[in-house]
Amino acid sequence: MLPDVMLWRGAEPLTALAPDDRSLRYGDGLFESVRVLAGRPVLMAEHWARLSSGCERLALPDEPIWREYVQAFLQGRGTGVMRVQVSAGSGGRGYGRPTPCEPVLILTWHDEPMPPAAWSSQGICMAELSLTLSDQPMLAGIKHCNRLEQVLMRAELATLPGCQEAVVYDHAGRVIEGVFSNLFFVRDGELHTPALARCGVRGVLRDALLNACAERDISVHIDDYTRADLLAAEAIFFVNSVNGLWPIQHWQGQMPSRPLVSVDATKPNKTWRIDAITRQCQDIIAPWFASA
Repeated sequence: MLPDVMLWRGAEPLTALAPDDRSLRYGDGLFESVRVLAGRPVLMAEHWARLSSGCERLALPDEPIWREYVQAFLQGRGTGVMRVQVSAGSGGRGYGRPTPCEPVLILTWHDEPMPPAAWSSQGICMAELSLTLSDQPMLAGIKHCNRLEQVLMRAELATLPGCQEAVVYDHAGRVIEGVFSNLFFVRDGELHTPALARCGVRGVLRDALLNACAERDISVHIDDYTRADLLAAEAIFFVNSVNGLWPIQHWQGQMPSRPLVSVDATKPNKTWRIDAITRQCQDIIAPWFASA
C-alpha cells in the first residue's frame, strides 16, 4: 500500500513532524494543493513556480531534490489531491528562525472525488460573507500556511445552504477572490479579474488562464473592482486548480450577519447565463483536466 504521508529534511527521510515545527507553531511555510488525474499532476510546473516564488518571498531554501521526491511519491497513484507543503523546519520558542534554516518537505495524499460535473456545466450558487481579507502586500499572492481567514470563511460558507462558493472582499469593499478560488467576470464582452497586490492568492489556474488568454489575444483586465461591478456583470465564474472552472448561475439573496465595510447593502438576487466567453475559458482549460 502506498503511504499517504512522506516527509524529508534535505535528503533525510523523517518519520514524523517535530513538535517544534515552525509551520505548526507560526504557519511559517507554504503549500500547494495539486489535482492528480490518473497519476498525472495538473499544472505541476505552475505549482512549482508559485512554490519557488513563495520560498523566495519568505527567505526559505528551495531544494531541487524536492522535485524528485514528488515524482517518486506520485508513482502508482490514481486520482486525488496531493498536498505539497514546505515548512521552515524545527525551531525553539520565539519567532526567530534558527540558523541555518533546514526546511522540511511534507507530502500528503487525499482520495478526494471530483466535484459534481453539473457545477461546471450548469453553474453554482454564490454567496457573500461578513469576514473581509486583511491587507498585507508582503504576503499577497503566495500560498503561505497562515490560512485562518479562509478557515473562518469556509465555516461561514457552510452555514449558507446551497451555496458552493462566496465572493470575498477586502476591508475597503474591493472584490478580491472566492473562499478557495479566484474570480473572473465578463462585462461589455471582456474578461476582468481582481488585482491581488494587497491580499489574496494568485491561483495557478488563474495565472495559467491569463497566460492562455494572452496567447489567444483575448483581452483580460486586471484592476480593482467593487460589488457594483459584479452586479453589472454579464457573467461570473470561479477558477481553482483542484476544481476547475465553476460558472455562477445564481447569487443568493442573503446578506451576511455582519454588514460588509464600504459595501452597498442591497440584497443581490441575480441569475446569470453561462456566456460564450465563459465557455471559451472552459474549452481552454479542458485539456489540462483531461484524464487521458
